[in-house]
Amino acid sequence: MLRNTAWRVVFCLVCAACARSDDEWRGDLKNPDPHVRGLAAIGLSLQAPRAAEAALPVLLKTIDRSDVGLEREAARALSLLAPEHVEWLLEELVGNSLISSDRRGAMLNALVASGAKAAGPIVVCLQGPGRDVADQLGEVLLQIGAPAVPSLVQLLASPDDFSLQNYAAFLLGKLGPRARGARPALEEALNSPDKGVRRAARGALQSMGRGRGASKGP
Repeated sequence: MLRNTAWRVVFCLVCAACARSDDEWRGDLKNPDPHVRGLAAIGLSLQAPRAAEAALPVLLKTIDRSDVGLEREAARALSLLAPEHVEWLLEELVGNSLISSDRRGAMLNALVASGAKAAGPIVVCLQGPGRDVADQLGEVLLQIGAPAVPSLVQLLASPDDFSLQNYAAFLLGKLGPRARGARPALEEALNSPDKGVRRAARGALQSMGRGRGASKGP
């Protein structure tokens, strides 16, 4: 749930008063006026988040348009849509290296707001094209916290990819006690043929408190 919901309440009241349909909001996504387009994207996001994929590009453009004056509202609407459109956001984040810092920040915040729904797709992304933004996606997983642990355990088990296994153990170590559910997987990683993975797993176990990793050698 978004922390600041006052804007949603006000906007929902406006929407109710206008009694606009989803199709009417969608029609305004093509309006030549960027302010109207931004309002339409926000309205559709609030009214029908699961069916609002068409609003996503407009929200991102609105975030970049300080002259429109709807940047914050568009970013909040993006976080509302994100749980239903995680893969779309990841493709945009990974596939467009020239996006603005405001847009990138809004997308990362939206992924954090998606919680556990984003963790699995992020791990899949890291195993593919997401390596180039691994630091950013890793930070998202850390902010998601404990709900991301099962997905990080899957990343730790990436077959024959010691760099990803190392990164997963590192992130689990950063989560510390919140990642205690990963202890069996980390203890198994102590037997890895890769020295870096063993070291990272041992450090992660130590960050959780007492455990097998506290006294095991490299």
